[in-house]
Amino acid sequence: MLAGTPERCISDFAISLSLFIGSFTLYTRTLAPSLLYGDSAEFQTIAYTLGIGHPTGYPIYVLLAKLFTFLPVGDIAYRVNLFSAFCAALTVVFVYLITRKLGAIYAAAIYGSLALALMPLFWKHASIAEIYTLSALCLAVVLFAVLQWKDLNNSRWLFLAGLFGGLSLGIHTTVGLSGIAILLFLLLSTRQRVDWIQASLGAFVGIIIFLSSFFFLDFLNVSAGYFNTAIRPSLSVWDMTPADFDSPFERLAFLYFPPQFKGQFFSVSPNEVKTRLRDFATDVSWNLLLAFIGFVSLFVPRKDSPSRWRESILLIVALITFLTFAITYNVFDFYVYYIPAILILAIFVGLGVSAVIEVVALIPKLPHFVPVALNMVMIFLGFYPSMGDVTSYWRERIPPGLEDWEGYFFEFPDARRLEAENIINRIEDNAIIFTDWDRAYGFYYVAHVLQGRTEMDFHETYPQEGVTQFADSAIQYIAANIESRPIYFSERPSQLASKYEITRAGSDLFRIEKK
Repeated sequence: MLAGTPERCISDFAISLSLFIGSFTLYTRTLAPSLLYGDSAEFQTIAYTLGIGHPTGYPIYVLLAKLFTFLPVGDIAYRVNLFSAFCAALTVVFVYLITRKLGAIYAAAIYGSLALALMPLFWKHASIAEIYTLSALCLAVVLFAVLQWKDLNNSRWLFLAGLFGGLSLGIHTTVGLSGIAILLFLLLSTRQRVDWIQASLGAFVGIIIFLSSFFFLDFLNVSAGYFNTAIRPSLSVWDMTPADFDSPFERLAFLYFPPQFKGQFFSVSPNEVKTRLRDFATDVSWNLLLAFIGFVSLFVPRKDSPSRWRESILLIVALITFLTFAITYNVFDFYVYYIPAILILAIFVGLGVSAVIEVVALIPKLPHFVPVALNMVMIFLGFYPSMGDVTSYWRERIPPGLEDWEGYFFEFPDARRLEAENIINRIEDNAIIFTDWDRAYGFYYVAHVLQGRTEMDFHETYPQEGVTQFADSAIQYIAANIESRPIYFSERPSQLASKYEITRAGSDLFRIEKK
């Protein structure tokens, strides 16, 4: 995949394969064993049922993860977790290839890719069902394709970059933020019309595939999807009626311009922004100096290649864009949006290591073994402090960065399934349950995926954050179904006490009936 002598290509292939096998083995060793919670349980369910996810829907992710549900290993939930590990391992490989393409020596490129592979935030999301490792892979492919185009002057690589950029809208829209840096890079690097045509054509094809995927999943309209779980019963929360939500284009707009997230972009206070920046810098502090050296090194021409200042601008603008989004997005899990920035930082780190070793090698009369020894020393100093933790995580079969309550589902992999079964097995086949987001898809997974009881419906009681009043449309939904279907709540619905009889159906369930 890299230009150069056959020996270099063979070496890069062998190292890439080793990095993939090594990181994939690490991630599968610490993979979540089964059903999870919240968004992860959602992805584990909709990957099998082909449902649409919460904003932004993730149709490309769903279709790709569906392929992993056919693997003859573990249960369905485990297979979707495995998809994250696979994408993460491929991302590690592409970081190596990108760093090599930018001129880093073998050991330095390995260093950078390992810096990403062992980063706790990245490692954690490689071990659970989530979209962040696939989105990181998509970003890495886009960057690699753009750099290939620059090196080979073959516009078909720009088609590939545009294709994955368009597809990224169905994976995670933050990848699209890289378009700012890529557009600037193209403006600085080309005047040929064919390049712009190929990039635009690739993006167009990618968007068409993304839209087709959405419309396909929307047509299937499975009940174990976000629209049925959270939106349709509670439309009035957003001052909407069924007529406002009855076309696929309206539903697409709801996903990509979600009213429930209005006001959360660029709404973080200046003090909080400073805190987030400081915390991010602290988390990556041991690599910041190397990353800075790597950034600067691309401006320096070498004997075998000119200055790569345009590539440095591409990466630094992308890094700043991703980081700016993460520190100004007002959501509780903002830190997951650091992952694209960490990926680019890892590339700079690899370049920094390479620059240090190359400078040392320029010292006159220096024995040839010194740069090689320096390679080993830098790798040792870079990763030795964390090797104890890595060994511990390997032995305990858990990834880093878990909260105590998250670790519970690694230690007791059947807990979520048993909890859901305890409720599902006690209720009727056509029952409706209103519950919280973290539990809804655990119920769907057990009822629809494991038991095939697809007439059951599970809805989020309060889908709008900060709103604890039951939606008027949900009250109408209950009224329309109360005589034909049993309706339950996982928490006592005191707001309905004046209209319905509320009785306990066990220690963790309440049933409502007409008075």
